[in-house]
Amino acid sequence: MKKRQVLWAIVFGSMLAITGCGDDPVDGGGNGTGGTGGTGGSAGSGGAGGSAGSNGTASSSCEAICGTTCIFGGITPGGDFGSCVNTCETEAPELNDNCGPQLESYLSCIVGDDCNIASLDCVAQASAYATCQGG
Repeated sequence: MKKRQVLWAIVFGSMLAITGCGDDPVDGGGNGTGGTGGTGGSAGSGGAGGSAGSNGTASSSCEAICGTTCIFGGITPGGDFGSCVNTCETEAPELNDNCGPQLESYLSCIVGDDCNIASLDCVAQASAYATCQGG
């Protein structure tokens, strides 16, 4: 008989645990329902690429290179602007052209990307310069 009493005690104890007998409702109300989770946010959109500039002050590619901090076409800017332009025109005569505004726009764009000439943010400016160069 004792085994049967232990068994019944376990059964009734389990039933009480499952049904939660003895739980007091909060503020005298009944059992409420659980809330629903929030919905996930949507992904942001990428920024638009910049447009090619045409209002630059450089009249040649050499002037555009010497007016920036980016090395371009083997020409290292820095020092005296006039001396840099003269060196550029001597060492890279193909950069003594009429594409200064386009290259100036392109170089201004890549300066923000550590002078990375493969920057995808500056494709429009690179294209405008290449078109000016005849490419």
